[in-house]
Amino acid sequence: MKKILILLVAASMTCGGAGAQSWLDALKGAASSAVDKATGGKATEKMLQGTWSYARPGIKLVSDSTVAEMAASAAATTLQSKLETAYTFVGIKPGACTFVFNGDKTFSAVLSKRTLGGTYEYEAATHRITLHFSATKFNLGTMSGHAYINGTALDLVFPCEKLLTMLTKLGSQISSLNGITGLLKNYDNMMIGFEFTK
Repeated sequence: MKKILILLVAASMTCGGAGAQSWLDALKGAASSAVDKATGGKATEKMLQGTWSYARPGIKLVSDSTVAEMAASAAATTLQSKLETAYTFVGIKPGACTFVFNGDKTFSAVLSKRTLGGTYEYEAATHRITLHFSATKFNLGTMSGHAYINGTALDLVFPCEKLLTMLTKLGSQISSLNGITGLLKNYDNMMIGFEFTK
C-alpha cells in the first residue's frame, strides 16, 4: 500500500497545473478511503467533527441493474443541476450553508436565514448517520442517511424520498422537485444530499 501511495505522489509531481491537482485530489481520496477501511469507519467518525461548508449537491447512485449503473454518471449531471435549483429555494447554496458536527454528538446547521440543530448518531461500520433535529416550526424530526469523507470533502446523503420531504418542509417549491422525482424512480437505491468541504 505504501509503495502505491509513493508512486501516486511521484506521478502527481510530474504533472503540471490542473493535472497535478486532480492527481492530488485522487490521492487524498484514496488515502482517506484506505484509512477509513483500515479503521472500520472510525476515521470518518473522527474526521466528521468540525465545520463544513456546502459546496454542491451530493449524489450516491446504487442500483441492482447494471444498465442503470452505466447510465448513472450521465443522469447524475442532470440530477445535480435540478438539485441545485431546488436547494436554492431553501437557501442551500455555497456561502450560505454550513454544518457543524461536535464531539459531544450535537450538530448545528445554517441554511441561509434558518438555523437548525440537534444530536446525531454515527455507526462507523456502515457509515450510517442519524440526525435528530430539535423541535422547530419545520418539524423535521429524525433523518437517517450516510456520511462519507473523501479527502477534504464530506458527502452527507439520504434516501431520496426523505430528503425531498425535508426540502418541501423547509419551503422549496414543489414544481422545482417534479423533474427530480422522475429521474429518481429509475434507481432501486438512490441517495441524494450535500457535498461539503472544510
